Amino acid sequence: MTDSTTAQTSLHVIVVGAGAAGISAARSLQDTGCRVTILEARDRIGGRVQTAYDLAPHPVELGAEYIHGANVVTWDMVRQFNLTTVSDVTKDDFHIYFGDRIHSGDEKSRIPSFHLVDTYEDIAIDWVEQGRPDASVHDVVTKWAELNNADLSPDLQRLVNSRVSVREGGDWARLGVHGMYEQNDNPGGNFRIKEGYTALLEQAVAGLNVTLNTPVQSILWSQDGVQIHSTTGQIFAADRALVTLPLGVLQAQDVRFTPSLPPEKQAAINGLGAGHVDKIAMRFRERFWPQDMAGILTTLQSQIWWRPGWRRDDEAPLLMAIIGGDAALHFESLGADAVPEALDHLSAMFGENACKHFEAGRFISWGTDRWSKTGYSYGLVKGAGLRDQLAQPVDDILFFAGEATHVTHSGTVHGAIESGARAAHEILKPEKLKADI
Repeated sequence: MTDSTTAQTSLHVIVVGAGAAGISAARSLQDTGCRVTILEARDRIGGRVQTAYDLAPHPVELGAEYIHGANVVTWDMVRQFNLTTVSDVTKDDFHIYFGDRIHSGDEKSRIPSFHLVDTYEDIAIDWVEQGRPDASVHDVVTKWAELNNADLSPDLQRLVNSRVSVREGGDWARLGVHGMYEQNDNPGGNFRIKEGYTALLEQAVAGLNVTLNTPVQSILWSQDGVQIHSTTGQIFAADRALVTLPLGVLQAQDVRFTPSLPPEKQAAINGLGAGHVDKIAMRFRERFWPQDMAGILTTLQSQIWWRPGWRRDDEAPLLMAIIGGDAALHFESLGADAVPEALDHLSAMFGENACKHFEAGRFISWGTDRWSKTGYSYGLVKGAGLRDQLAQPVDDILFFAGEATHVTHSGTVHGAIESGARAAHEILKPEKLKADI
């Protein structure tokens, strides 16, 4: 018999990526006695969590924005680190830009078939539960509108797609209803961390061994362990590797695996959608939008705008656009012209005061960021079941975590955190079985 603690302490695990999933896994592994090394390509931790402290008196999220739900795992960390939160908007706090004019939250019911903006998910769920084959959200909603004589005008289609592509990560013409059906919503609303999401991860990573500025180039693996080569020329050896690379990086094959990943693993990587979801932060000298407008859903390619300082006493006059799908690709193609076009959109909605009071803008392109190449993942048509396939270990040597591997909570920080904890458990489980023999 071998003492299980000794067996686990002798295990060395390299975690590739210091985002929420990697930090979560590393913490679990180290707390159990493993030796853990995190390799991070960036010059900072956090991955697609990045808080700016230079845009306003308050933190501004350039990446992940919210805690989604009142009872998700992120709250354990919020309480542990004595952080504070502020609740986000309700649907009634959002205005709508439709038909070349702004409608308040109270007026949106006057927009023909506006309910489809909120009920597209229910329509998709009904489709799946009726046993129908996988199809795009666009096709399912269009079919429903035809059968129910709903007015699905071009403007309304743009409005629905703005909501879908930002919320789900991909355009409704590519988003599969079966993959969307796998997802679970978390009741209780959305919340921002007052100190910033980065503050949470900086406390979570304290005491962990993180090597920054170390992009992984290749991973050689066998039953003897792993050898990881970085672009800096360094070589790292360990017993196991946990890969938390974003789906877009895996799809681009920026990291070479030797031997190659099994066909079913590569099929899962290629069969999911790496959603382009970007942000544009716009700072002004003073507020020119209605005081009761927490955000605005639009038919424009800038899609959705909200106030990062909503319900804060120190709120700055700042608007943030969040843009997904083909609209994100459009802004990515503009380069330096992305901010001017976003300002044009604000001028179209609010008039000359947008330009008059404009101070500065920042385009945050997660889709073209070399270390992410995606905002968050989404399920393509016929992509149901692939997240679980992506999450599976390879020969108990290579393990996988990250938001794209979470079947029910992809595209969220709490999903990434949970995936890291799940992967840590998978790494430790074989070792415990060996120790008990």
